[in-house]
Amino acid sequence: MSFGGKPTTLVDRTISNDGFWPDLQLAEFQASYRLPAEYLPELLVEGLTMGMGEVNLDLDLRKAAWQDQGFTSLEGSGMEKEAFYLASYRRAAYCRAKAFLLQQFATVNRRESAENLGKEAPSQHERFLSYSQQSVRVLQGRGRITAELI
Repeated sequence: MSFGGKPTTLVDRTISNDGFWPDLQLAEFQASYRLPAEYLPELLVEGLTMGMGEVNLDLDLRKAAWQDQGFTSLEGSGMEKEAFYLASYRRAAYCRAKAFLLQQFATVNRRESAENLGKEAPSQHERFLSYSQQSVRVLQGRGRITAELI
């Protein structure tokens, strides 16, 4: 259900990935991250595609390292912690997409409630970017914080 009382229709669409990282399901994204019904399916596809692409770029070195070890894809690889890595990848991509979509909501819904949501969007946007980056760091084998001696 959306903020305006409109029921959410889940869109059964697969967003194809690069063959190494898993394909993403738009309906799973909608259901898991409670996206309002006001979003057009095309905007959801764009947001998820952008989120997936940005996360893939962040993980280029990790993907290359795993490929050097002989893994051709993450899903079905049989590697240790495969399920955890798959969940982390999906969280990274879905949170990155939600951060993108949160910025769009004030332009999708023109009611007074949208103005209030628009005021809150920067903190929510940053929160979901942070969730995404935490998951990317997990996949990269890094902790939440990195310190270097200069």
